[in-house]
Amino acid sequence: MTESLTIIARIAPAPGQEDALEAKMKELVQETRGEAGCIRYDIYRTVENPCIFVFYENWETKAHWDSHMTGEALWGFNQKAGAMIEDAEILQMAKIA
Repeated sequence: MTESLTIIARIAPAPGQEDALEAKMKELVQETRGEAGCIRYDIYRTVENPCIFVFYENWETKAHWDSHMTGEALWGFNQKAGAMIEDAEILQMAKIA
């Protein structure tokens, strides 16, 4: 059996783009939740620093996540919102316990 994949992605918006980026990310969440292999796809805004967003994702397999990463929803998001992002870090995680 193939292990599921968890993704933690930290997103820092460009100054002044916080609310606009949040709106675009909410659209992406709705589109992505219907993709094959998507178990969970949520976005959070940190309490201590509202300028940091975190995606928490679970995928049935890495192949499903790879498909998402090259799919239409993410491509469209990057076209509309890519310039609103100042920094991003994506961590691919495997559950160990």
